Amino acid sequence: MQFFWSKLGIAQMASSNFHDARQSFEQAQFFAPAKSYNDYVLRYYQALNDLRAGNYSQAYGIYRQNRRCRFAPLRLQFAILEAYLCFLAYTGNFQFDGIFRLGKFLNDTFKAQTEKQGDNLTVVIAELLVLLARDRGKFIDRIEAVQHYSYRHLRGEDTRRAYWFIKILCLLPKVNFHPDALKRRAKTYLEKLEHHPVASGENFAIEIIPFDRLLRMILRQLQQKVA
Repeated sequence: MQFFWSKLGIAQMASSNFHDARQSFEQAQFFAPAKSYNDYVLRYYQALNDLRAGNYSQAYGIYRQNRRCRFAPLRLQFAILEAYLCFLAYTGNFQFDGIFRLGKFLNDTFKAQTEKQGDNLTVVIAELLVLLARDRGKFIDRIEAVQHYSYRHLRGEDTRRAYWFIKILCLLPKVNFHPDALKRRAKTYLEKLEHHPVASGENFAIEIIPFDRLLRMILRQLQQKVA
């Protein structure tokens, strides 16, 4: 029963049916022993569901309660959630009470960074988002290496949306971070993201927040700085 409710919740979350997804994950938790691996997995899904639903304070609360769980793979996932929450705070979408240290994040996720698949891509994107919000100079320094990485490792169907998203980010220094210029230069990739939404289950772990939503946040922040 736990497997059924968990899979159902994932499908509902992928379809943006966040209310029903939350209920499904809660149902699944009845069958997971407290503080077991599966229990923490379901708590992570609940936090991810809240993050995608825009319930950032609830997601932060779940992160705070479970960030130090004893299972290293799940500590990594919660660390990635923390980076996204930091980005949301810097873009004015959420009040982040803690202090996010990018160096610690990169140290905690070092093992994932050495891989060219799996969580590596999620860590790369989280780092770029934080740098974009906090330090454009370091963002520019990092984006060149990421551009080479995307060309070599993001050529498959399962990573096409990530490839388009990173291509858009790579254009930011070239347009001097101007939102209108970015929309003109990135029109092709923006249309690709719009017309090829995430299918149920596709890139589920990569798009912590769907890339099209992230871009709207980025464009809104850039517009505020121009104004």
